[in-house]
Amino acid sequence: MTVTSVAGSTSGSTKITVEPALSSGNSYKYKVAANPTMPNAGQECKSGYTAWDGTADITAATGQKIVVVEVDADNRCVGAGMTVVTAAE
Repeated sequence: MTVTSVAGSTSGSTKITVEPALSSGNSYKYKVAANPTMPNAGQECKSGYTAWDGTADITAATGQKIVVVEVDADNRCVGAGMTVVTAAE
C-alpha cells in the first residue's frame, strides 16, 4: 500500500491518502509513533491501533511516522503502508 500525508484542515492534523482503495468488507486502522513497526500479512492488528474511516483527518505531529493497515473482518493485516507525517501548523 502507498500511504501519503499532507497538512490537514486544522492545526496538528494530517490528511492521509491510501492507494489502492479499501477492499470490500475490510477496514483501516492506524498507529502513530516515532518508529512504529509494520505488521506482516495475516498478523492480528488490535492492540495499539486506532480505527480510521479512510477520510477523517488524523491528529499527529510533523515528523512522526504513521502506519496505516487494511484489516479484514478478523482484524488481520491484508496490507500496510508507512509514511512520515506532515501536519498543519
